[in-house]
Amino acid sequence: MDRNWINLPRISAEYERGVEEFIQFAQRNEGRTDDEVKFRCPCVNCLNGRKLNATQIREHLICDGFLRCYTTWIWHGEEMDFPTDSQSVNVTDSTMEEDRPDEDKLEDMIRDVGAENFAKAHVYETMSTDAETPLYVGSTKFTRLSAVLRLMNLKASNGWTDKSFTELLTLLNEMLPDGNTLPTRNYDAKKILCPMGMEYKRIHACPNDCILYR
Repeated sequence: MDRNWINLPRISAEYERGVEEFIQFAQRNEGRTDDEVKFRCPCVNCLNGRKLNATQIREHLICDGFLRCYTTWIWHGEEMDFPTDSQSVNVTDSTMEEDRPDEDKLEDMIRDVGAENFAKAHVYETMSTDAETPLYVGSTKFTRLSAVLRLMNLKASNGWTDKSFTELLTLLNEMLPDGNTLPTRNYDAKKILCPMGMEYKRIHACPNDCILYR
């Protein structure tokens, strides 16, 4: 299914049709089409962390934008495709290779969590846990998953290197309360996002603030 509309200007007719397509898709998988049913909102602010009705989600997606890295709608009933040994995983990083430590290479992450024997049930369980785990005790605004998504979007849009992002995560971890769940390395942050089917590749920015990860 073509979802290039996600990257189009929000005022375009194609984008609005895409939003309606998404809402209808989500409602079909919920088995209800009335406005009382609530499902996760994939706008750039809610990050699939809040459940709203169709009217509210439509408003968020038109006003705020659709999370551009969310191209496989797993939170809304779509099945994930898992790579097999015979399939290659086309993943490249948005930053230069020379300042990346060996342990922080994306290929290692793919081997860790993208292998065929990584059970689908475990992936869903991991994502659900991260989406419900507070960033720290008492946090009501950010979960572990939503915090990593927001930070990764900043990394992409500002062109931060993996090394600088790891340094930022380390500093934030020290600034947050003890026992916080924020990863301290770029590698660990990517492992959290990998089960969501995201590709790490560079794309050109556009006047509508396109995210550089999709």
